[in-house]
Amino acid sequence: MQIWTCVSLPRGSCRMATHCRYHVLVMLLLGCTVLVHYSYDLSYLPSLRLVKEYDGGIQNDTLRTSLLTLAPNTTSPLLSAPAEEVLNPTGPMFQRINQNDAWVYSAFFDTYKNKNLIRVFGMQPHALKNLVFCHLGFKHENYTIEGKRTLLLDNHGYRLRVVSYECELIDDRHPDHVSITWVKTDSPTNSLGVLYPSSLQRNFTVCYAILYNYTNYKQIIQSVEFDRILRAEHFFVYNMSISNTTDALLRHYQKRGLLTVMQWPLPISEIHYHGQVLAINDCVYRNKGVSKYVVIHDTDEFIIPNNHDNWGDLIDQVNKDYDQQKQSPQSHEKIGTYIVESTFFQDRPNASVWSAIKQKYSISDQVERSFENYSLTVFTDLVRLQKVFVGGRQKSIVRPEMVLFPDVHTTITHRPSASDVTVRQSLALVHHQRKYLSSPTDIVEATSLRFKDKMLPLVNETYSMFFT
Repeated sequence: MQIWTCVSLPRGSCRMATHCRYHVLVMLLLGCTVLVHYSYDLSYLPSLRLVKEYDGGIQNDTLRTSLLTLAPNTTSPLLSAPAEEVLNPTGPMFQRINQNDAWVYSAFFDTYKNKNLIRVFGMQPHALKNLVFCHLGFKHENYTIEGKRTLLLDNHGYRLRVVSYECELIDDRHPDHVSITWVKTDSPTNSLGVLYPSSLQRNFTVCYAILYNYTNYKQIIQSVEFDRILRAEHFFVYNMSISNTTDALLRHYQKRGLLTVMQWPLPISEIHYHGQVLAINDCVYRNKGVSKYVVIHDTDEFIIPNNHDNWGDLIDQVNKDYDQQKQSPQSHEKIGTYIVESTFFQDRPNASVWSAIKQKYSISDQVERSFENYSLTVFTDLVRLQKVFVGGRQKSIVRPEMVLFPDVHTTITHRPSASDVTVRQSLALVHHQRKYLSSPTDIVEATSLRFKDKMLPLVNETYSMFFT
């Protein structure tokens, strides 16, 4: 069995022993986190180590990795082989396609080009070209059909690619489960419950990037509360490895009904950025029919309107402009992706400029201390690059029913007749709060401060509830 023993030692101090396929055990012994893991290769993951969080009281915080759990009994009608990698059905997990170097994560009912199908998202080697067989399970029976695969566009050169397996349905029945094999007669070792679109519940949902080695819980609070002002109603995060405090915060937001946490125990490392594109596609498809719009950005990015008070009003303006440009009042109905250009906000203004900003925006010393105590960099780091990134670092707001394969920055493929539109810089900009590079042409932009009076009560409330 493989054992990772992790203590408060430098990175890389974990040591692996032997291999065990059938048991998962986590224990805490004398300050050491010991993980016994079965068949997935997690040797590339960072050490689960004690880390410092200078947060005004919490000094030691153990990094928590998203763990794989084994389901000893499976109810899937499709599994006749040992369910050694069929995981707890209470939440999606990566499941292997027999003994191949390919994995599936989630399955969705979809209609594409007037054909009903089950779309399965996963990852596989770029060069793999085996036939695909879909084993579709119903309440009292199942059948097998040949499927298709679509490799999503990826220019990063990793061995594994995100893949969509498409299983076209032969009648009007809706399967409960689906399994993938390369050989029609093989017994499946994976089984995914099929998700179906539900009724509209909200207007804006935010899909965050994967949380990996993530300890900055204050950044999550800043991001969630700022987006709530802009009318975000729900958030999805994909948890690969986070600190205990971050875990507690996510649970807090879950209890309030604001957030869904998807566990992300990536079984293999040879895919770009922890499989982020796979997570984004999973998130958008989960919100198809549920949310009118899905906003895709990281926790250090803010899609901020320059003049409007929220994303809804911003999109209304973009739609109006688009209809005028196309000279048709219904043209905006074909917009699938709203692209917002981005730049880096990386420094604070100098003392004299900050003093003038405080006066203009009525920032008292007490409010300024709140900015500092809560690490609200969106209100303090106002010096940005003059350069705005076009075609590379932008972020998107998508309509789930109009996009086929969304991506980190924009949409890879739209559905037939859908297209994208780039939001004018005069209307909105992505404020990316991190250091990128120094430039003699940096400028100061204080647009975010329009929202401080609405945001501070929300932040105060969350800190009060969380630390009580």
